[in-house]
Amino acid sequence: MFGKKINFENSSRLIFGLILMLILNLGCQRDDICAESTVITPLLKISFFDAEAGNDSIAKPVSNLSIKAVGDTVNFPILSNPSEISIPLRTDVDFTSYEFILDASDDDDATSEENTDIVDFTYARNQEYLNRACSFRVTYIDLKAKVQTETPATNKWIKRIEVDQSTVEDETTTHISIFH
Repeated sequence: MFGKKINFENSSRLIFGLILMLILNLGCQRDDICAESTVITPLLKISFFDAEAGNDSIAKPVSNLSIKAVGDTVNFPILSNPSEISIPLRTDVDFTSYEFILDASDDDDATSEENTDIVDFTYARNQEYLNRACSFRVTYIDLKAKVQTETPATNKWIKRIEVDQSTVEDETTTHISIFH
């Protein structure tokens, strides 16, 4: 056992491997991983209310709501009677348009029951550098929302939109109220 000859070729590979692992381990820093607690780009929080009620604070769920970005072919999953939702805004331009589809169906063909209103969101973007791992966070300021006009106007299911918070920095408060 002690009389065996040491093969330096294999041991040099082992030493090289250990040194490489040590360098890689020392090169990894805490900011290479984005912590889950890091606040990233917030979603736009929208609440739905009853337009017919005299009190504007009565939540009114939307029956079978589907949302789709204008010009996109993929819908968000159909939501069964939500009274509030959170959706992303675009980070590369200062506007986002969504189709809000009332009474949406799972079929690819739109049914006569569906009613689509297009809502335009405009804003200014504020980019904030977080760190090397998390990169940038975008917040939105001067938020505005409006429903595109339709013909006939009687087909609109969204009666009015109010901006509750014109700055979107977190997802805890309602930013937009939609009355239907």
